[in-house]
Amino acid sequence: MTRKSSAYTISILGILGALIILQAYIPMVGYIRIIPGLPAISTIHLTVILGGVILGVRGGATLGLLWGCISLLKAYTSAADPVTLLLFQNPIIAIVPRIMVGVVAALIFNHIASKTRTGLGGTIKMVLAGIAGALTNTLLVIAFTWLLFASQAGKVVHGANASNLGWLLIASLAVNAIAEATMAGIVTPILGQALLRFKR
Repeated sequence: MTRKSSAYTISILGILGALIILQAYIPMVGYIRIIPGLPAISTIHLTVILGGVILGVRGGATLGLLWGCISLLKAYTSAADPVTLLLFQNPIIAIVPRIMVGVVAALIFNHIASKTRTGLGGTIKMVLAGIAGALTNTLLVIAFTWLLFASQAGKVVHGANASNLGWLLIASLAVNAIAEATMAGIVTPILGQALLRFKR
């Protein structure tokens, strides 16, 4: 890695890391809560996805780890709803899906037609990376919740049991998943292409 490339990576990692911290702690910036008591719609995944696209797997995973650690900390110190309090105090649910957001986005953009990074092809890859990264978070949270909390299903979703918990989570988080994936599909190519031009 050249000195210029290394400086760029450190700079972007620092900027995006600081942005994640600001998003997490400024109300209605990183988490947009539409209905009190229900999980908020996140915008932090956008920052992690951008990190994966621009910095690769290691950068995306690092930013995802930061987001996951903040999610875990907030679940213990300032959980805004019962579901967050119950689920995100579990390190697996809080951290692993967040790391995989950056990893999946990085793999899609940097390892599929790797020479195509700008223009229409690059834009399409960024859209796919954004959507896949966003859905990765939601689906892994649901999967880990199903695996780890099946015996306590009624505490996670009222009226749930071990057999239907996953489906009820999918139904209850569908709006969040669609909103987060749509945002990622739009924002990732807009900001990602700008950051790549700056890198050159």
